[in-house]
Amino acid sequence: MKRIEQKFLELKSKKHCAFVGYICAGDPDYATSLAVLKAMPAAGVDIIELGVPFLDPAGDGAIIEAAGKRAIASGMSLNKTLEMVAEFRKSDKKTPLILMSYYNPILKFGLNKIFAKAAKSGVDGFLIVDLPLEEEQEITAEISRQKLDLIRLIAPTTNQDRAKKIAKNAGGFLYLISLLGVTGTAIADPKENKKNLQNLRQVSDLPIVVGFGIQTPNQAQAFSKIGADGVVIGSAIVREMAEKKSSNKIVTTVAKKLQEFSQKIKN
Repeated sequence: MKRIEQKFLELKSKKHCAFVGYICAGDPDYATSLAVLKAMPAAGVDIIELGVPFLDPAGDGAIIEAAGKRAIASGMSLNKTLEMVAEFRKSDKKTPLILMSYYNPILKFGLNKIFAKAAKSGVDGFLIVDLPLEEEQEITAEISRQKLDLIRLIAPTTNQDRAKKIAKNAGGFLYLISLLGVTGTAIADPKENKKNLQNLRQVSDLPIVVGFGIQTPNQAQAFSKIGADGVVIGSAIVREMAEKKSSNKIVTTVAKKLQEFSQKIKN
């Protein structure tokens, strides 16, 4: 059984909502980022979303865009991101980890080798923000061959027919975007997302997680109560990292923030 599937089954048996936590690989540097990555599961994160730094992140707001710039300035790359995953896997064999990336770094790395190397490093799936349904055939065969999950985004404006087509080749879970716009800006409303969540249940049996615009522990708890299988927290974590100067304070502070989110999401 794949790690993501196993994790959702485990959480379902406990009647818990999954806490999906995002950080940008290499922010503010490799060592600090790796230390935070290793601390995430113990702080209550169920599934890790590790961002590949990119200078033109169309779906992300200023907070994550700045994190990507810091990471790239420190020398981070897709190849080093895979090295970080491999290092993480030396001590953690159970926590599901997906890479969040834009298509350009993947294409540049090489479609003939990226997914094999990712699987070998310990990646469980890919979330490719700007890969449309009409172009996914370029990677679906290799994704399947490497037994990776292709996490697909569903916009709040996506109709039922298109959502069904998007879900067809998806794996792991579906990522329901909670609002129009980019990450870390507006505040998402749980009530407005309840109907979208119910509609998506009708087109797929995959777990559904909700993300974008969820910035506080109480807000995250409200989303867990509308029936989501998971809640994604990203910009709130990245902001916490950016506000601390020393590596030790970053790890300690982020772990505390993760625990606050975890307690609310699971209760």
